[in-house]
Amino acid sequence: MNETALIIFSFCMQAAIGIMLCITLGKQLSKDKQFKRAAVTSAALSVISVLASLAHLGQPLSALNSLSNLGSSWLSREVLFSGIFMGIAVLNALLQYFKSDNQSLNTVLRWTGSVVGLITVFSMAKLYTATAVPVWHGVNTFVDFYATTIAVGTLIFLATSLLELQNVNKRIFGAIVLVAVIIQASVAVPYAMGLGLNGMAAQASAEILKGMSVVIGLKWLLILGGAGFLMWPVTQETITTETKSVSGMIYVAVATLVCGQFIGRYIFYAAMITTNVGLT
Repeated sequence: MNETALIIFSFCMQAAIGIMLCITLGKQLSKDKQFKRAAVTSAALSVISVLASLAHLGQPLSALNSLSNLGSSWLSREVLFSGIFMGIAVLNALLQYFKSDNQSLNTVLRWTGSVVGLITVFSMAKLYTATAVPVWHGVNTFVDFYATTIAVGTLIFLATSLLELQNVNKRIFGAIVLVAVIIQASVAVPYAMGLGLNGMAAQASAEILKGMSVVIGLKWLLILGGAGFLMWPVTQETITTETKSVSGMIYVAVATLVCGQFIGRYIFYAAMITTNVGLT
């Protein structure tokens, strides 16, 4: 499979967007927090994502060429919104260190980044559902992309903001992750089961998924296990040297769920069978 760059691009960009959404939510819950590490992580992941996208296109100028069809091409829109989000994420991270007292600009960047991020994820999903790859058609791709954005982004936000989230109610973040992965599973499982009832390309994808049943089982074990494992530590109000086990559990939950979602993204591309052409 020659889609490594696409896996890195889509996964890292969605994680970066999810972190930005959590920073925005976190500031609503606790206005005095800065979440500097989370902001830097979001910016770094967005930069890695865009670099992976450039690697996939082959040369930097190809990215500019891909912007030439904004009126009709979801690829052009995906490239545009991804670039805009990266710029906002980088500016937001720089602002935390060099102009953190400018609350108005801080607020504008957070909210603008969150909105642009959500549009970026929509553009990504729309691009894949518009291709000649039946396994990518339908609502499942949208749910998978948004669930990955929310679950992975929230967990990375928690891992990078543990100390700042002391005495802050973290249950809402745990609930967000749990609901996201439950919705993801409730849509993905019946969709995969019904895939073989469609055309030849979809049936071929269903056979690929059948052959990867162990890997798929591992994916859901890691995703649901990580989300469930997160629920106890997020009920703890403080993270101190006396409660290192709590922070350790959060890190384990992060690693577990992120691995599961990354495996899921690999499966997403591995099941690709086209009816005539690939990405357009």
